[in-house]
Amino acid sequence: MSLSKSLLAMLLFSLASCATPAPQAEPAAASVPRHDPHAAWWAAQRWRYADDAAAQGAYQRLLTQQSAWPEWHQAQVIALPVGLRFQMALSPGQGTDRPGAFGTFDRIPDVAWVRRVLAVKVAWKPAIDRVVTYEITDPLPADTGTVGPQIDADGPSYLVGGGSQLEMKVPAAERLRHLKVVEVREIR
Repeated sequence: MSLSKSLLAMLLFSLASCATPAPQAEPAAASVPRHDPHAAWWAAQRWRYADDAAAQGAYQRLLTQQSAWPEWHQAQVIALPVGLRFQMALSPGQGTDRPGAFGTFDRIPDVAWVRRVLAVKVAWKPAIDRVVTYEITDPLPADTGTVGPQIDADGPSYLVGGGSQLEMKVPAAERLRHLKVVEVREIR
């Protein structure tokens, strides 16, 4: 195996650990009404913090900072290799030649999954009608990791996150230079 194939194999193996095999229900949050996003977040996330004040501070930051990443994420831009594929949910009217900044290494089954596991708020993407599979044709600078939880005020609802994500670190006008469209399919 050549050195470049070895590096590609190692990168693909490490990216596979980011992929989410199937969305899992959160047992603690399952009994909390969906219309109470604070209670649902608290049931699922409170354990991460040393005390209630720290947890409440984290919840308030989540409401104001609007980051797609969990607060523990450490950005590390890497070059995604040629041939790697990922998916992206698109809005009506958004051309496949205008990809957004975020994609996933997970297979996107439907809109509900995009909302829940990719934690895409209605304010960020009011409607979603299709999924595009892109293939990288030129090494793509990107940050990769796990989708952070979100509170969607339009629900209101707690979006658990947990899926894999990549954030392209090239300007919007340059993204398609690194990509080709492999497949477009409708979702509901």
